[in-house]
Amino acid sequence: MMRPTPERLPMRSGSRPPSPARRLLRHWHMLRHVPLRQLWRRAELMASYRLAPWLPDSRAPAPPLRPRFASSPLPLHADRARFEDGTLTLRLPWGERRFADPIAWSPPPAAGATAASDWARLHYMEYLVFLGDDAFRHLVESWIAGNPRRGRGAVRYAWRPYNLSIRVVGWMYELARRRSRLDAAFLERAAASVAAQIRFLERHLETDLRGNHLIRNIRALLCAGAFFAGSEAERWSRLGARLLARELEEQVLPDGMHYERSPTYHCQVLGDLIDCRVWLPSGPLREALDARLEAMLRVAHLLTHPDGGVALFNDGALSGAHAVALLERSLLSLLGARPTPPRGAFALPQAGYFGWRGEDELFVVDCGPLGPDYLIGHGHCDMLSFEWSVAGRRLIVDPGTYCYPEGRRRHLSRGTASHNTLAIAGEEQSDIYGAFRCGRRARPRLRSWRESPHGFLFEGSHDGYRHLPGAPEHVRRIAFEPGRMRLSDRLTADAGRPAATGFLLHPDWRVDRLSETRVRMSAEGAVVEMEASVPVTLEEGEWYPELYVARPTVRLRVAPVTAGEGVEMRFERRA
Repeated sequence: MMRPTPERLPMRSGSRPPSPARRLLRHWHMLRHVPLRQLWRRAELMASYRLAPWLPDSRAPAPPLRPRFASSPLPLHADRARFEDGTLTLRLPWGERRFADPIAWSPPPAAGATAASDWARLHYMEYLVFLGDDAFRHLVESWIAGNPRRGRGAVRYAWRPYNLSIRVVGWMYELARRRSRLDAAFLERAAASVAAQIRFLERHLETDLRGNHLIRNIRALLCAGAFFAGSEAERWSRLGARLLARELEEQVLPDGMHYERSPTYHCQVLGDLIDCRVWLPSGPLREALDARLEAMLRVAHLLTHPDGGVALFNDGALSGAHAVALLERSLLSLLGARPTPPRGAFALPQAGYFGWRGEDELFVVDCGPLGPDYLIGHGHCDMLSFEWSVAGRRLIVDPGTYCYPEGRRRHLSRGTASHNTLAIAGEEQSDIYGAFRCGRRARPRLRSWRESPHGFLFEGSHDGYRHLPGAPEHVRRIAFEPGRMRLSDRLTADAGRPAATGFLLHPDWRVDRLSETRVRMSAEGAVVEMEASVPVTLEEGEWYPELYVARPTVRLRVAPVTAGEGVEMRFERRA
């Protein structure tokens, strides 16, 4: 691949720390969208976590186990693992991690940049499915002994409700599967730990955040209700069902998209809801869930590239959830109907995704909000950005997500200039800060959408730059047919500073310059040419297909973009 000279990484907001007044304004813009009940719940949880070391442990025995446990047709989304010579090795998307026995269940001070994710995955323990009975028994006993609820920092990893919700489901699956081979004393200790963890979860449900975290909590409650018997288990089932009924109404949009608007988290939630369906009795709630599962599967198909992986809008990773093909097979086994994957132009108006899906092509443009106003931590500054696969290969890609902890690459993952949209120097569409926070946020507007049997015509805008002098809006118009696209960008007023449009290419494509305004992109026989009405430059870029994985690539930069006529760009497949 042709590599550009190191001009600069994408434009980003200035590095000067904000003034105290701006910090207060940022926090106001963030907090004013969060319902008071959720703010109160956050305060309640924080107080409970701080008091945890002084609160007594429950001495209640575990409820009896049901004779039979119905597991989901969807397998656990587990990391590969092996346990040899006293060392647990996890094969994570960003590399292997080894944990020597006795396992340190909290990271040491110098554990490295990936420590938070390494130890979170250690505590998920879904990897137990790949280990033999002796290793399974040893690691469960090690976790129980090494992670008392009243231990210092217990909520950071071991008793964090999200991690706990993942872990206990895996334990229940494996205890049920191996039950005839496990000794009674160990089974009793493990079941008692599961029950204690579920009781803790019941008191610490993530109703302050909601979103995919609360769906994970609900999944754990329903699983426990199916695994145990008796009145306490019935209470967990009722609580899970009541929360699920409420969350379905808001979290699954009318067009079938999960309301956080991340394709990766959409598939994660879809998988969790498939599991929940197994443990629900027949009735109105299960019927309502079935309808949403079918709608969510349709959306998952629409946002899946020909290579089988989802688009990477907002936070996400290629391995962050089950593949859509596996989700489809699992849902088919429950519902008995095979939906036809949609083809042609499509619109998801509530999610804000519009595009075209063909046999070897996918085009998706984002004209939707960052997420629900009270939960936009997984949102990126990607309004009017798009992804495009041609000839079965990703061509123009979203940058993906490098990491979740605050830092330079976290900001790059979320920032405007990293996405395939127009960026004004030193400005963001929305005022992202920290790891998951956002103050002022842009609002999108769909100006026009027309479908045809051969393509679509789209026009959208957003007001993310209206705080600048002249109150400019970015307007993008796309005329698409399979294999070709005409795109125009303009600002409705002069922003008083440089503006440029960027396109991040998949690393597999070679780039050749044909002239100041033309480039050719090629990959294994596929050729696409691009021409712009202003100069096109090549810059270094990074693509983050997985957490902590950065692949060098090329970004096309089209500049300058001005008010009035703006710029015109044409892409066309040549082979």
